[in-house]
Amino acid sequence: MHMRLSKHNNSRLKLAKQQGFTLLELLIASIIFALMAIMAYGGLANVMDNSEASKLALHRLKQLQQTVSVLNRDFSQLVSRPVRDEYGNQLPPLAAGSNIDYLVEFTRGGRSSPPALARSSLVRVAYRLDEDKLVRLHWPQLDRSPNMEAKQTVLIDDIESISIRYLAQNKEWQQQWPPLNAAEPAIDGQPAAPERPDAIEIVLQLNDWGDIRRLYPIK
Repeated sequence: MHMRLSKHNNSRLKLAKQQGFTLLELLIASIIFALMAIMAYGGLANVMDNSEASKLALHRLKQLQQTVSVLNRDFSQLVSRPVRDEYGNQLPPLAAGSNIDYLVEFTRGGRSSPPALARSSLVRVAYRLDEDKLVRLHWPQLDRSPNMEAKQTVLIDDIESISIRYLAQNKEWQQQWPPLNAAEPAIDGQPAAPERPDAIEIVLQLNDWGDIRRLYPIK
């Protein structure tokens, strides 16, 4: 009888051992689970980082495309129309290099006008570099009245530098327009500077994408 009870107890002990886990097994399982969690988190973090980098690159590309589109629209539609500033002084159709506020200022055509809004198709445009941002300005009227303010739009940021030069009729590039050495026929005893260059070259130097170069032949 005693032997039968002993055998029965031994069977129960063996069954209990088979149904449970030892402390070492639990520790190993915990380590494996922790390693798998770290690997999963690392993979998820990489996916999230790649997704964020892709979004930033796509946003940058869109910003650059919009900037080039605006530059193309403005510089391809120069018009020989001088204007008067808020002080009544006459400004040439294209002025660059002599104004410390703007990189370039000019008159362009092609502005759309809804039928219900009677306005000129011409608009006065200027560009300036504000720290690392390229800013476009345009005025509601060609000839400015006192206290008239220009509407400003930031086109692109993270710019290292921007350079604009102008091809004169003598096929020499100028950093300023009208050029200082302009030799044009005199009008009423005063030398007349050319209104427009033959071409304009713009180079945007971006910190992340390098140089973006655009050349605009002027007809």
